[in-house]
Amino acid sequence: MSPTQITRRMKTHDTEATVPELPIDIDEIQTTIRTTLDRLPDATTAEPLLLSLRGHIQLLLPEIEAKDWERHGQGMLMRFLTESVREKLTEEPVRPVVARCLYAQQLARVCRSLLHFAQADPETVRLPQQVFP
Repeated sequence: MSPTQITRRMKTHDTEATVPELPIDIDEIQTTIRTTLDRLPDATTAEPLLLSLRGHIQLLLPEIEAKDWERHGQGMLMRFLTESVREKLTEEPVRPVVARCLYAQQLARVCRSLLHFAQADPETVRLPQQVFP
């Protein structure tokens, strides 16, 4: 049985080409998310989880950006979302270890949301039109 996968897309001058050699393994991403969120990772598991989560996020961001969110009135909000996630990736704490463990859980929540958007049809996703009050 093959794992559930997202076929990666790449935009090239108003056309889309599929990139079948680099599928995104949804089951692996969900397992990493569950492992990270089930309980606070300890010092020995935080580093491998952080590495995996950063990798998953880096794979999911282009998937989300390749979709036509603009056509459905979601373009500006999705650009804000992806820029915020990239910024979050640069804010990784160095110490103390517990901060890195909590950061891993934050990334797992981000990854869970990105996985949802990567799998979603932009036509059916409705983001709040006002992000800040």
